[in-house]
Amino acid sequence: MEPEEAVRQLEYAIDASLDETGQRAAAGYRPTFERVADRADGSAVYTLASKLADEVVAGDRPNPSEANATADRVLDDWAYTDGGA
Repeated sequence: MEPEEAVRQLEYAIDASLDETGQRAAAGYRPTFERVADRADGSAVYTLASKLADEVVAGDRPNPSEANATADRVLDDWAYTDGGA
């Protein structure tokens, strides 16, 4: 999954779960998705998008710092399970 697609999917989840301000919040995650894409692969981006979408569906809206922390956990898992650097 490409970072742009991950942001778009998260926008859909936020828009469906919250209100029209969700689109602006999701766009703020773009640097986080790009960082994951640079350090891992599309499956890691997808995993991050899924984890953030799950939080949104549960009623939370992670701020960029929280999204970065989730990204760090995804990257740590990816390094251990997929042989990342």
